[in-house]
Parts: sequence; C-alpha cells; structure tokens
Amino acid sequence: MRPFTLAVRSLLKSPAFTAIAVLTIAIGVGADTAMLSIFNTLVLQPIDLPDAGRIVRIWTDNKARQVLAPVMSVPKYKTFATQQTTFSSIAASNFNAVTFAPPGGTPEQLTALNVTASFVPTLGLPIARGRNFSADEDQEHGPRVCILSYETWTSRFGQRTDVVGQTIQLDGQGTLVVGVIAKPMPAPIAGVQVLMPWPLSPPFLTPQQLQGGAGYLQITARLKPGVSFAQAEAEVRAISKRYALEFPARLDANNENVLRTWIEEQVGPVRPTLVLLLGAVALVLLIACANVSNLFLNRLSVRHKDIAVRLALGAERAHIVRDCLVETLVFCASAAAAGLALATLALRGAERAITSQLQTTVHFSIDGMTLAATLGLATVSALLIGLVPAFQATRANLVDVLKDSARGSSGGRKGVRFRSFLIVAEVALSAVLLVGSSLLLVSFVRLQSTPGGFTTRGVATAFFNPGPPRYPTPAQQTDFYYQLLDQLRANPQVTSAGFVRAAPLSGNGARAVYAVQGRSIPPLSERPVVFTNAATEGYFSMMGIPVKAGRGFEATDRAGAPLVCVINESFAKELFPGENPIGHVLLRGQAADINIQIVGVVGDVKTLGLNAPAPQTMYVPLRQAGGGAFNVVVSTRGEASALQGVLRTAVAALDRTQPVAGFQTMDKSVAQSLGVQRVTAWLTGAFALIALALSVLGLYSVLAYVVTQRVSEIGIRMALGAQSLDVVRLVVSQGMRLVFVGLVIGLGAAAAGGRAVASLLYEVKPLDPAVFGSVVAVFGLVALAACLVPARRASRIDALLAIRGE
Repeated sequence: MRPFTLAVRSLLKSPAFTAIAVLTIAIGVGADTAMLSIFNTLVLQPIDLPDAGRIVRIWTDNKARQVLAPVMSVPKYKTFATQQTTFSSIAASNFNAVTFAPPGGTPEQLTALNVTASFVPTLGLPIARGRNFSADEDQEHGPRVCILSYETWTSRFGQRTDVVGQTIQLDGQGTLVVGVIAKPMPAPIAGVQVLMPWPLSPPFLTPQQLQGGAGYLQITARLKPGVSFAQAEAEVRAISKRYALEFPARLDANNENVLRTWIEEQVGPVRPTLVLLLGAVALVLLIACANVSNLFLNRLSVRHKDIAVRLALGAERAHIVRDCLVETLVFCASAAAAGLALATLALRGAERAITSQLQTTVHFSIDGMTLAATLGLATVSALLIGLVPAFQATRANLVDVLKDSARGSSGGRKGVRFRSFLIVAEVALSAVLLVGSSLLLVSFVRLQSTPGGFTTRGVATAFFNPGPPRYPTPAQQTDFYYQLLDQLRANPQVTSAGFVRAAPLSGNGARAVYAVQGRSIPPLSERPVVFTNAATEGYFSMMGIPVKAGRGFEATDRAGAPLVCVINESFAKELFPGENPIGHVLLRGQAADINIQIVGVVGDVKTLGLNAPAPQTMYVPLRQAGGGAFNVVVSTRGEASALQGVLRTAVAALDRTQPVAGFQTMDKSVAQSLGVQRVTAWLTGAFALIALALSVLGLYSVLAYVVTQRVSEIGIRMALGAQSLDVVRLVVSQGMRLVFVGLVIGLGAAAAGGRAVASLLYEVKPLDPAVFGSVVAVFGLVALAACLVPARRASRIDALLAIRGE
C-alpha cells in the first residue's frame, strides 16, 4: 500500500493540478465510454433475438429501375417458399394501419404488421401469454385474430394477464387477442404495435396486379443450421433466375434478388456515422492523454532534484518508475469514475435524441463489456501519461541534475524534445478533427438551406386510413376526405387544406410502370417505373409548389371523367426533352391500356429526404386515385402546432370513430429529416473544439515551461542588447514552428482520410480548399494567442535579476 498512499498524498498536495488533469481525462474517457455503449447497442448487438445473425431478408435489386428494397411479389414469394432448401423457415409480412377503439375511449391508430404464421417462429419472437397464429387463421378470410406487441400490452392494457382471449375492436370489427409478445419489437419492426394474419391479399392491389408481379411483401427467413450465408444467397439468386425464365411476362421477371442479414440491414446505414464518431472520441482521448502527459512532465521537472537525490542514495529506477505509474493509475482511476458519470449523463441525452429522431425507444447502458472497455481505456491512458515521463525523470544524468539545480540554470532540457513531440501530435490530431467536423458542419448548413420544393411555415400533416366496415368502397373513402376538407376550410384558423398520398419528406410512395403513347411499348418486365402520388385540387398552390406548365387539378377531374395527371419537372425533362409535355398521354396497366393525359408540369418536391434527389413523379387527382390512405395537409397563419386541436375537432364533428394519426408540423418534419446530420455535425464539432482547446493549452504549458527553463539565457540575451520584441519573436517562433509541423501532418492525414467522410457529405468535397484554409487560419490565430502569453512574460524578465540568480 505504500506506493498507493504516496500517490494519493502527492495528488492531494496539488489539488488544482489534480482537478484539471482528472477533468481532462474524464472528458476523454467519458466520451469514449458513451460512444462505445452506443456502438455496442446499434452496431454490435442491434437485435435482441435468438441467433440473430442467421435471420435474413430477401431484397429486390433492379438497377435498370433503380429499385433496391426488401420487397417481393406474392407469386415470387410462393416460388421461394416451395423451392428453397437453405432456410429452416421463411415468412412474409406487410405493414398496415388499423384503428383501435378502446371501450369508452378515444380511437387511435395502431401500426399493424400482417404476417404469415411462420413469422413469429422465424424471428424467434418470445410469446409471454397465449400462442402464435394457427393454420386455420393463416389464410384468406380466416378468423379475425391478433397478437399484441409488448408495448401495446403495456401501454394500452397495463400488462393484464387476462387480455388473451378478449375481443378488441380493430377497424370497427371484433378481433380476438390470441397472444402477447414478451419483449419490445426489434428493428426494423420496432414501431409495430399489433400482428395480424394473412398479408397475401392487401386491399390496395387488384388480383390482376397481385398475380402480375406487383411487389410489396417483406420476406424474412432463418438459415438452417450448418448453412452459410453464401450458400443461401447463391440459392436465392438461382431461384430468382429460374423465376425469370419461367415467367418472363410478369412485372418482376427481371428483378434480381439478393440476401441481407437483419443485422447488416440495420447496421449498414448507421455504421459509417458511428465509426466516424468513435474515431473522433478516440482522437479526443489521445489528445487528452498527450496534454496531461505534458502536465505530468512539468510536474516531474520540479521533482528532478528529489528523484536525483533518491537515485544517488541508492534507490532503484524500477521503484521510482513504479511510484510514478501508481500515481498516474490512481489519477486515471479517479478520471475513469468521473468519466463513467459523464458517460451516463451523455447516454441519457443520446436516448432522448434518438427516440425523438427515430420515433422508437432505444436504451443505452454501460454493461460489462463497456465497463471493461472503460477500465482498459483508463489503464492505457495511465500508461500513455505516466510511462514516458517516469523514464525521462529517471534517465537524467545525476551529476548534471544536481549541479544544474544547485546553480539554478535551465536544467532538464532533454524533456523539451519529448514535450515538443507531444505538441506536434496534439496539433496534428486536432487538425484532423477540425477538418472533419468543419466538412460535416458545412455539409449540414448546405443541406439545411437546400430547397425542398415546398412551403413549411404554418403547415402541418396528419394521416388517415378510412376503410371497412364504415368506408368499404373507394367512393365512400373519397367522400370522407372531401367532407373533412369542408369542415377544415370552414374553420377561421385554417387558411387552406388538402390531401396528398405521400407527403413531402415522408419517404412514402409507390412506383408504377408506364409507357408513352406513340412510342414503342416494351414488355411489362422491361418498362420503366415512375414514383406515383395523388393529391386534391389546390394542393400545389397551398404547398407553394409552382405549376411550370399547363394546370393543376380541378374539381372536374373526378371519377368517370377522362384520366389526367400532372408530372414533375424532372420527369418532364426525362421524357420530353426540348418539347412541351402537355397533351401527351402516358399508358398504365399491364396491357398498357389505361390512357392518362398530362395536363400540367409542377416543380420538384423532395419526398425521400432533403439529402436525396426529388424522384421523378406522376401525380393523379385524388378523385381518380381509387381511395386508400392519405395525408391531410393544413395551413394556418399562426403556429402550425395549434392545428392538431383543429383537426381533432373537425374529425370528431364528422366521424368520432376516425383517429387523427401521425400529426406533425412540416417544420418538425424538416428538422427530423436532418436529425442524423445535425447530431453528427454538432458532436464532431464539439469534439474538435475540445481538441483545439487541449492542444492550445498544451502549447501554452510547453512554452511557459521553456520560458521558465531559459530565464538565464533570456536575461543574458537582453543584457547583450536584445530588445523585448526580439524575445517575443524568439518564443513565438519556437511555438509556431511546432504548430506548423503539426498542421502539415494533420492536414495531410485529413486529406488522405477524406474518403472516410465522403459518404456523409452533401454538396461539399472532402478536399474543400475553403475548409482546409479556414482550419489553418483558425488554428494559427488561436495558437498565436497562446504563444503570446508566455512570450510577453519572457520579454518582461529583468536581465540583472536573471544573471544574478545564475
């Protein structure tokens, strides 16, 4: 216990030094611990299911149509289900929305997933109460049953054990609860609130479309024991090719199929961002270690004579090195404890940010693996901080140290070279962080200012899905929408209202094949596809979407009238370069026998996200769209958030059984679409500023130490005629040389690693000269300020006092 006791006493004697050093390392360790926990949860263990690495999904890949998505048609799914040999089970699912009406309560919309009976065992979802769907329930027009998610069971039924066997009202029909899931749903079905059987006959597709190869199902499978991913993917590709040869006339004949694991599907989009942030916090910890190592060198320089005396009296170097390392270990253990507290706070903030961004609950915790990593970080930090200073202190020449100490000269200069190396390393690492964070910040600013093609101020949206038994036909659904519009437009708070199938930035929408009248009509499997949308008359004007040519929709564009459409500018330029598209006819349907005349061209709208180009889009009038789910869009001159009450009042006056789901202001939609970029930009920026501050403090401490060690030399220079400005220039040039070398190394490393952030940038290049120039300017100015403080102190040294001390 003697080295430990000495270490504690030594650190307590210098409370200011200890507090600064502990806080510096705590920030680095805390940031690393928090990021390791997030990385472990989102990347290493993203799915809490049995043997999750063997759960796969079959994706469709059609490069000609620019389709890459986990969708498949019913005929192709049945082909896979009967021909595959590498899966122990295979299941189909499809998202839906149902209205839940609690007894005496307000109706609300639940996110449903229609699944085959094989879905629950394929994923290994644990059932807390009840059972899975039976064979007689897993068929068209089978008994109406459901399985509740863990969240629904908890929030709507208080985890009552008697809920199984009860009949609840879903979409106005009695539905028997046969089971309850025991855990929260994993991604990508984390938002699912209820499971229902039979996804193979959705109401939004006709039997001809289903048999023709329209894709909408998500296919999930589990690999058989002993079967590799490569073997399964080879079989998937082979079945896909056989399907194309057997059914060449179907819509999906040319769709290739590839395999992806559930884990990779979830991890893939977020891995580059999290790896970048993990690298950033690792650099912060390295810079913190270098900074504190400099502080320990300064501290040990004061104790050189004491160490030299101990060595001269026979103390072993190993014991002195051990004492120094124990001191840094005690110090780093304290920093690790503080870092864990900071990490816990950071993780709670990250949970709130991600929950609001992804609309799903995420829990980050410091588990055994993360705790072990934290202890490892603290140990490595202690070695990085204490090992070199300890060896520097014990390898000094005893005679020189004792002689220099006796006459007060600038002893200990051998450590200056190592200090300089640390400063160069800190500057280089900080430059890498500053360049990366600056690129991400510029990218975020440009993304935030990019036009979405629509108005956001005072606009809000909500989702409606009226259906059987109250609204069984498309005509009745359309009537509901227009009656609701009448209710809304009568409210003095509402300036305008309309409906649209896929709202801006929603990421929703369907694709349909088409041909152009008067041109050759390719086979169904080779026809191009276009993003389809539907809207009411007046929608374009209320959303600020300009009509570039022709007209928008009118009240006369109704069922029974000639079919019309409005296309966006990108689609018009693609189809009719250099000519007027108005009057041309697009052909829809499997036989290309549905004529739709183009009556207008509107501006592009970013439907898939601000960082994604606007898709080529064809709009059709809501009255001719055939019913289905739509988003209401309402505008006001006041705050858009106040429209939620307006919507609820209007819907209640029309139909109290209809819920108002997914209410959101357009401003919030824009902010949410930028959430990942915003968090990445601000976090890396914060890490870069911390790194800059630590580097500048390190530079200051080294120059202050050098000035202290060179008091006699500076005094002699001034006695021989050197002016104050000459002394300032001497100290500043020494510091700025270190900064220059560090910047050259750091900017070179940032340029070489530019590809690491290229995929995260929007309209900014990894080698943007303005960014690199700004980093040099900012770092140079801040470093110059840090150099001037000890330089001014050196210029005020009294030459006579300095020489007399010598």
